[in-house]
Amino acid sequence: MPADFQNDLILVTCANGKQCSQLIPFLLPRWKRLRLAVKSESSRQTLLEKYGPTWQSNLVSNVEVVSADLALPDDCKRICEGVMAVYHVGPGFHPRETEIGYNMIDAAESHGVSHFIYSSVLHPSLRKLMNHDCKRYVEEYLIESGLPYTILQPSHFMDMFPIQKLLSEEDPTYIARWDPDVKFSYTSLHDLGDAATRILEQREEHFWATYQMVSTSLPMGYREVCELASKVMGKEIRVETMPFQKTMEGEGEAEGMLGLPPGEHERDGIQRMLLYYEYRGLVASTNVMRWILGREPTNWDDWIRGKMREEGR
Repeated sequence: MPADFQNDLILVTCANGKQCSQLIPFLLPRWKRLRLAVKSESSRQTLLEKYGPTWQSNLVSNVEVVSADLALPDDCKRICEGVMAVYHVGPGFHPRETEIGYNMIDAAESHGVSHFIYSSVLHPSLRKLMNHDCKRYVEEYLIESGLPYTILQPSHFMDMFPIQKLLSEEDPTYIARWDPDVKFSYTSLHDLGDAATRILEQREEHFWATYQMVSTSLPMGYREVCELASKVMGKEIRVETMPFQKTMEGEGEAEGMLGLPPGEHERDGIQRMLLYYEYRGLVASTNVMRWILGREPTNWDDWIRGKMREEGR
């Protein structure tokens, strides 16, 4: 069944998060019915203020911003009513993230949702990483649910690299939270939003698929990223490594790195992640991203230059 841009209702969860900040602008010009789910009233107001002028220009005729606690099955059922497709982003490092995934899948199944897109993580089989392992169970539950699904597995988001801060500093310094020579593949939020929009539109072509969503073809450590950024920016970025204990104590910018509230589950998850990244990275192929986008995915050079243009540099 082809996508009906006028009548199909698309539900997006964690709609005020970093992923959806790049997804929603792709959806707005095309889909006329969107339901954006957030947990708090403050997040709801933020979305209303952010996208209100766009909606009022009649690019989108019927957009809802709803508050819901996805840990409550009834809330999940309420926001899934009448929905054609779900784009589900779970709350990272949440102690009930797996349960939330189950709740959303159950709710989608009960309402006969036609397509469930789950934004997971690269290599969810890595059990040493708590934030990966919980998504492994959600993937299994979704596969066995009978729902037509697409699972997306992004890696480290390039957008977390503090380019604005480094640009503003006369003597820029990047603070690494783990060995900066450990290599990663990276995902551009813009690429992910573009790809997810295409998947929503093409629908059946992507049923029952699991996709590694990586933008950069050459694995690089953060030291190499800083070396590349130094060349593009025209000033050297020094790299300093913050000791593990200082990072966990929230010294400097560590607490803001992930924007997470303090708590035992968050602490345990971040500890395991930092220790894992000290010795092992996350690497994958960019082939699937290139195929879905129909273009070359974003590389670091283009990403840095794009951010510099945004800053008027």
